[in-house]
Amino acid sequence: MNTKKISLLFCLAILVFSGLRAQQHDWENEQVIGINKELGHSTYVPYATISQALSDYAEDSPYYECLNGTWKFNWSKSPDLRPLSFYKSDFDVSYWDDIDVPSNWQTKGYGKPIYTNAKYPFGKNPPYVMGEKVPDTWTHSKLPNPVGSYRRTFEIPDSWDGKKIYLHFAGVQSAMYVWVNGEKVGYTQGSMTPAEFDITPYIKKGENMIAAEVYRWSDGSYLEDQDFFRLSGIFRDVFVFAVPELHIRDFFVQSELSSDFLSAVLKTNLSFSNDKYRGAASIEAYLLKDGETYNGEKPVFVKNISKRESAKKDFNLNIETNIEHPKLWSAEIPNLYTVVFVLKDALGNTTEVLGTPFGFRKIEIKDSQLWVNGKSVKLKGVNRHEIDPVNGRALSYDLMLRDIRLFKRFNINTVRTSHYPDNTWFYKLCDRYGIYMIDEANLETHGFGYGKESLAHDAKWQKAHVDRNVSMVERDKNHPAVIIWSMGNEAGHGVNFEACRKAIKAIDSIRPIHYSIYNKVADIESKMYPSVEWLDNTGKKESPKPFIMCEYAHAMGNAVGNLQEYWDVIAKHKRLIGGCIWDWVDQGLNKEISGKPGEYFFAYGGDFGDRPTDWNFCVNGLTTPDRSITPKMEEVKKVYQYITVSPEDIVNGKIEIKNNYQFINLNKFDASWEMSCNGKVIDAGSLASVNLKPGDSKELVIPFTEPQLQPGGEYFLKVLFKLKKDELWAKRGYLLAWNQMAVPFDVPEVKSEQDIPGGIQYEEKGDRIEVLGKYFTLCFNKKVGTITDLSYWGTDIFKTNEEAVYGGKRIEDQRHTIWQDTITSEKVAGPMLNIFRAPTDNDRKISQNWRKAGMDDMHPEVKSVTVSKDDGDVNIKTFIVSKSSEGYIVRQHTSYKIYGNGFIDVNTEFDPDTLDYSLAKLGFIMRMPKGFEKVNYYGAGPHENYRDRLHSASIGQYKTTVNDMFVPYLRTQECGNRSNVRWFTITNYNGIGMMIKGDPMVNFSALHYTPEDLDRANHPYELKKRQETIVSVDLEHLGLGGGSCGPGPLDCYQLKTHKAVFSFSIRPYSDIMGTFSQVAIKKVGE
Repeated sequence: MNTKKISLLFCLAILVFSGLRAQQHDWENEQVIGINKELGHSTYVPYATISQALSDYAEDSPYYECLNGTWKFNWSKSPDLRPLSFYKSDFDVSYWDDIDVPSNWQTKGYGKPIYTNAKYPFGKNPPYVMGEKVPDTWTHSKLPNPVGSYRRTFEIPDSWDGKKIYLHFAGVQSAMYVWVNGEKVGYTQGSMTPAEFDITPYIKKGENMIAAEVYRWSDGSYLEDQDFFRLSGIFRDVFVFAVPELHIRDFFVQSELSSDFLSAVLKTNLSFSNDKYRGAASIEAYLLKDGETYNGEKPVFVKNISKRESAKKDFNLNIETNIEHPKLWSAEIPNLYTVVFVLKDALGNTTEVLGTPFGFRKIEIKDSQLWVNGKSVKLKGVNRHEIDPVNGRALSYDLMLRDIRLFKRFNINTVRTSHYPDNTWFYKLCDRYGIYMIDEANLETHGFGYGKESLAHDAKWQKAHVDRNVSMVERDKNHPAVIIWSMGNEAGHGVNFEACRKAIKAIDSIRPIHYSIYNKVADIESKMYPSVEWLDNTGKKESPKPFIMCEYAHAMGNAVGNLQEYWDVIAKHKRLIGGCIWDWVDQGLNKEISGKPGEYFFAYGGDFGDRPTDWNFCVNGLTTPDRSITPKMEEVKKVYQYITVSPEDIVNGKIEIKNNYQFINLNKFDASWEMSCNGKVIDAGSLASVNLKPGDSKELVIPFTEPQLQPGGEYFLKVLFKLKKDELWAKRGYLLAWNQMAVPFDVPEVKSEQDIPGGIQYEEKGDRIEVLGKYFTLCFNKKVGTITDLSYWGTDIFKTNEEAVYGGKRIEDQRHTIWQDTITSEKVAGPMLNIFRAPTDNDRKISQNWRKAGMDDMHPEVKSVTVSKDDGDVNIKTFIVSKSSEGYIVRQHTSYKIYGNGFIDVNTEFDPDTLDYSLAKLGFIMRMPKGFEKVNYYGAGPHENYRDRLHSASIGQYKTTVNDMFVPYLRTQECGNRSNVRWFTITNYNGIGMMIKGDPMVNFSALHYTPEDLDRANHPYELKKRQETIVSVDLEHLGLGGGSCGPGPLDCYQLKTHKAVFSFSIRPYSDIMGTFSQVAIKKVGE
């Protein structure tokens, strides 16, 4: 082929390609991010008066009309099936469904929510979202790109004549066309920041009609590959507003504080837009404290605008004003103001009033630290997705307020808006209540990885990258709560982020910039899920940049182990400024239980039949979807608290208190103390006002009198700090910080019991050893090597059912465990070896080893049993070798010493096969009959705790029930443990049962489910509650760690395979025997 032909074909190919590009859908074109869309600006509603602006209640404004509410709605599973002419006034939509706006259409029954972490749920071929072949099992194969068509009518007040009218969509996912009265207005994408259109040319008097066509997927979806449920629709507020011909288009208010922070320069940049106004004008600004009413105060500045200047279509004014003695804003003391701008015409008539929250504060990075108002701050943070179990990402004000109040109550001072700008009301709440914000752009391309394939390297996508950052900054720049801009998340690195940084700094040169993956363009270095050791080494390195863990302590399921160790390291190094836990709330959505109308469960990935999916990887929250309190939150509250109390000479009451707040004096709190003996408070008092400035520490003496020391008594001193007065987020008396310290008094020893009932007898009957005492009967089975039956006062404590019972045979599929029915010959009620726990989400990796070793299917082989009697006691000794189906072995020497009063001392030496990984747990499992529901214990509580999530649990006596010990993690797993337990009782409603006393301590749980029950279920509603009580008594557990995404438990919290001795006693308990402590303190034998 000659050169001319080749050239001709090449040119034809170029023309064809260009033609195809010309026919490209807007929603599959990375260069089209909006059509006829207004430039981004600060959030505002125009008002008529200063008082209206101060109230910040949009409905008060005569220039605002809310379009939330009922819209007509049609859902089509693909663009080719959408109603093409629905935007025309004569198109009949009366037969369409009604839908609430704002909402996500998936939560209203249209289509399916899809959860993936990083995998794109459509064929990957940017910028196209349709046409690529996907597996038939994928949701996309059947619902390639659903389209929602929305219609509603509205009326414009006559008072809006002559004004410009704008239509505002606060959030639409993922792309949308808009028509008004049948005329096409524009197009938008970029789901998490507003789309605003000038609809003045399309409006008429009387009734108007608006139509919106929303696409589930667009090229913008490539930049929205966040770890969340993929939802669609108009999910934030919609409204119209009117402005005068000359109006304030935007404003940016900043402050420059003096070096002594006693005065400030208020810097205001005002952007004006003018259509046809040709007169002079003036602008006034008022500065009022949050909550104040306007009583004729003078403006802080008045600026006249000449006729010549106002005649320009667009112009800016920069105004500086000195302010003396401003109250400073911080998360601890959020002194908030409202800046109100009043625009007047040449005759002095008010034409527009705008307001914005404002705080005087200084953000800077120096000496490798983050400083707020001259104080080095630590960010005690969480990541937060927007999620409501009923409404998806359409969050109510009340739910946002609940989140903020919980932040404050649990000592959380920072939120990262992972991974997109949130609802604007959330920012106002953070301003008012005092929460630092890391505001993150709606930009994640995780499915491309972090290398050269990332769109951050592709210049064609630079426009979209920059737009998403600029839209965020323009919207949120006036919020004092926003102290850091984050350019996105897991979107690779490349020139596009250099462009983003440049664009942000052109708007706001003060706030520092964060971005995890590409620290060359960030002012703050960060990393996700480092180990404690790595963090410590990083803190030692010299760098001008502070360091933050933008994600850490992955809170998936039963998690948040070794949080205190992270903060011990953070406290050591000045450049470590904190971290944000992943994440705040379990991303679960309500789904009706099949066959049970009106009953719902929290669903995660895959529960809606959505594919592909990453299953329950979206339920990583400290709190549940409905914001219930979890044990994880209690640990965060304790570790994040700002007050440290440590013992000095504790026996004589001397302690040291340190104030770790940056701005709050401890005289804000009521301080008190409690002295306890064996878990019961025996003395208490208040402390005089602790006048301790931020950062200071001092010694105090607690004015207690040494108590009359009880034999074997264990004494603790607890110091508590509670709110002295009501706050916005909690009432007076709310406990914010505490510390408990052991007091090592020289207590007398407990004397052994001398009046133990005699007459204990035993008899061997084949495989059975029957022991009979005054108050009890006991049966020991030689074949299984343990107690099978035990009764106190005629009440069965253990009762072995000899009939065939349900067992389990495990078969693995690619998702989780499936169980099939098998038959076993016996169900043993008494103590049996147990080294398996229902894997937590953090056990995901190591539990594969447990299963391969067969630790969930151990079979005891009794090698020897001996029985003897001496001094009135019966002694049974066993040697058992428990072997799994895969050959793993635990050798076990156990002795049972049975006293005449029914006390049974159990002493075991475990000798497990050596492994290079940790066991799950080491101990016994027991089964008590129906009716044993009441639980009392002396140990760490009151909530669930484990060896590396123990700081929030204080030592005391606690009362609970077997039902309440169950923790309903969204995927069922190990739960309910209590650590450092000296004794516990489980009794029936007649007050009869058993006590187990540790020697010295045990871990225990009491549930209506076995570990296998918890393992085979996927959700709490799938569990079948057993009538009996399943009691686990363990020497120790593997720690929780953060291994679902990050490091596993620290070495000190591993459960290594080596010989271990475990001792405890089983005791009868009845109310007639005295208090729990009296029974527990009894000592028999030597």
